[in-house]
Amino acid sequence: MKKVVVLLADGFEELEAIGVIDILKRAGVGVEILALGNVRVTGAHGITIEADEIFNYYNALDMDGVVFAGGMLNAETLSEERTVIDLVNYFYENDKLVAAICASPALILPKTKISRYLECTCYPDHEMVEMLDGFRFVDKNVVIDGNIITSQSPYTALEFALAIAKYLGADADGLLNGLKGNK
Repeated sequence: MKKVVVLLADGFEELEAIGVIDILKRAGVGVEILALGNVRVTGAHGITIEADEIFNYYNALDMDGVVFAGGMLNAETLSEERTVIDLVNYFYENDKLVAAICASPALILPKTKISRYLECTCYPDHEMVEMLDGFRFVDKNVVIDGNIITSQSPYTALEFALAIAKYLGADADGLLNGLKGNK
């Protein structure tokens, strides 16, 4: 079974985090929720969840991918944590999945060693796009370039989650049909 870590800090966008966690678990992907600083984290809209553990660099290394929800405070906090950036670099350099949505691609990815030639997306606001600092912005719901998956907003969270599931080898089409009620 493939496993990912969803890394959260206070101010995470609930739909982008909880929706992705739910879809990945339904797809049979192992999900470890790690929180920065405190095991209880509160989202941008006041929903508090309890993570599986407090984040440290070493408890995420054996995962197949790392997923970042958006939310400005969440993305800012995570982007300022050196061990988070080191983890993204490790995953990128070892061809493991790095997935980020909304504000996270713009705030986190430019601080890493990820190639600036890659295509990605983020929240499609001029200021946010400018923060991508050399990455090739593509105005699409989800962009996959190598082992990097990025997406735009809460509106695209389901498509983002399904892209992650498919990338990890899960039957995303079967899962989608099950969600639609098709047998």
